[in-house]
Amino acid sequence: MCQAAVAAMEVDGAALSLTTRPDRRQLAHATDAVAALLDEQQFTLGEGPCIEAWASGGQVLVDDVASPAGLARWPVFAPTAVAAGARAIFAFPLQMGAIRLGSLTLYRAVPGAPTRDQIANAVTMCHMAVGVMLLAGRASPNGAASEPPSWPLGGPGQGRIEVYQATGMVAVQLGVGLQDAFAALRARAFTNGVSLSQLARQVVDRHLRFHPDDSRDS
Repeated sequence: MCQAAVAAMEVDGAALSLTTRPDRRQLAHATDAVAALLDEQQFTLGEGPCIEAWASGGQVLVDDVASPAGLARWPVFAPTAVAAGARAIFAFPLQMGAIRLGSLTLYRAVPGAPTRDQIANAVTMCHMAVGVMLLAGRASPNGAASEPPSWPLGGPGQGRIEVYQATGMVAVQLGVGLQDAFAALRARAFTNGVSLSQLARQVVDRHLRFHPDDSRDS
C-alpha cells in the first residue's frame, strides 16, 4: 500500500502508522530510512503531520516544510525533517466514518504541492488500507475463525513496547500518572538528543532513573 501510494502521489517515500491514542502509535511500514526516521521523530517530539492528520481527521498538506509557515507549524519537527531530506510532507488519516486507525504520511525531497488527482488517489488508498484492517481477523464464511489480524508485532504499539514499559517505570519513579510520565520521557529524549525508543531502553535496562526533585541520571 505504501509503495503504491508513493507511485500514485509521485513522492519519494511513505510511512503508514497505526494509532489508538496519542501515546500509542506503531509504525506499520516505511518505504525507506527517511520515512522511518520522520515517523520516529514525530513519536519522540509529539508534533508533525501524521499526528495532526490522526488527531484532526483531516489532510495535512505542506508543500515546503522549510518555509516560514512550515517552521512555525512544527518548530521542532520541521528542522529535523528538512535535515533528513524531506521538503514537502503530506499526511492523510486512515479513517472510515467515526473509525480512525492511523495515518499515511508521504514525503518529497523537493518542495511542491500535490495535484488534486494525486490527493484523490491518496484518499482512495487510505480507504483501501482501512478496509484491509477492518477485514483482518473476521470469521470465515463457514464460521471458523480466520487467521489472526496482521497487525505488526501483534497490535498497535506493540513494536514500541519498551516505551510503554518505561512509561510505567517513570510513573512509579516520579509518583505521577502515565500521561505525565510519558511527557517526562519525551522531554528527556529531546533534551538528550536521542529518540524516545533509545531513551526507553535506558530506563528499562535501569541505566537511567528519573528523580522527583531533579533531572539527574542514576
